[in-house]
Amino acid sequence: MKLLYCIYDHISNPWVGGGGAVRAYEICNRLALRGHEITIVCGRFPGAEDYNEGNLAFKFRGSDLNYALSTFSFALEAAIFVKRESKRFDIIIEDFAPWNPIFSTLLTTRPVVLHVNHREGTGILRRWWFFGIPFYLIEKWYPRLFRNVTALSEETRRKFNIQGAAIVPAGITGSIILVSAPSREQNNHETFVLYIGRLHVKNKGIDVLLSSIKIIGERLVLAGRGKDEHRLKEMTKRLGLAKVEFAGFITEEEKIALLRKDCILVLPSRFEGWGIVVLEAAAFGRPVIVSDIPELRYAVDGGFGLSFKTGDAGDLAEKIQVLLDNEPLRKEMGLRALEYAGNFTWDEIAERYEKFLQDIVSQRKKPLSG
Repeated sequence: MKLLYCIYDHISNPWVGGGGAVRAYEICNRLALRGHEITIVCGRFPGAEDYNEGNLAFKFRGSDLNYALSTFSFALEAAIFVKRESKRFDIIIEDFAPWNPIFSTLLTTRPVVLHVNHREGTGILRRWWFFGIPFYLIEKWYPRLFRNVTALSEETRRKFNIQGAAIVPAGITGSIILVSAPSREQNNHETFVLYIGRLHVKNKGIDVLLSSIKIIGERLVLAGRGKDEHRLKEMTKRLGLAKVEFAGFITEEEKIALLRKDCILVLPSRFEGWGIVVLEAAAFGRPVIVSDIPELRYAVDGGFGLSFKTGDAGDLAEKIQVLLDNEPLRKEMGLRALEYAGNFTWDEIAERYEKFLQDIVSQRKKPLSG
């Protein structure tokens, strides 16, 4: 197959660089290794230049002046790209965000698949008030334009009310599970709190995490980068949090080194699609604490996570303290985490996704009967 994948985000995008970009890369890279020709069109950012990795080609479109201009201009230029180039591809995939819809299904006769990660709903209006109305309406109605839709999770499918959407979840690399194996026997008593992800206050709820650390006074490592890094450092100083460490951007090897230590991963997001880092922590037998949004409920249901009331620093502090004070509970949850993580690998997800796409392409190529 020749596949065109349109997604604003990219793993090196300093403004976003989130789980959606990781998911797109991990799946498309595996499809490329299986012989398919993949072109990924992403939003431009400072320093972004088109490049290839074997059968996987990255092309950047839009402005790199600032995030707002980048995301809106990406929608326009990606739409132009689809209009002009779609005939070269067997199938087009649009990774949906209400900020930059491409309207790809209206621009080509090729089969198109829309992928939805999470629905923010009225949260858009709470964040942006009147200015959020267009994006709220786009998020609500846009997916109905598409015949073929995939959703990140059952909860995402339910929120968008797309009964026929196929579930294509996030995953972890099989190599992480292998690398994590020695850590199961590790006896490291320096237990600390760990956050890995974008430094984004409204989305990720890191302000709540810092407030909880103020209550319990434990060590916290924040690994990642993002537009709110300076704001969070100022908050750390204001709260007098001497045990908070900003690790900055970390490589895959550095992430593995952190997860091999005796840590408790916290993901305090106000809204989330799936939370790949939760699965990665599970692969290392680490207990997690997540906000009680439906998209992260799987950690609790899987027996390796505790949840706290979203936005409640006191409740989060209480849950962190429960795990810090109870090593047997941490170990028990860690064993359940290892068992759960083994069910989600990118290799298996990419293989199922390949069949899903091939079925759509083959249906289009079938002659009309009668």
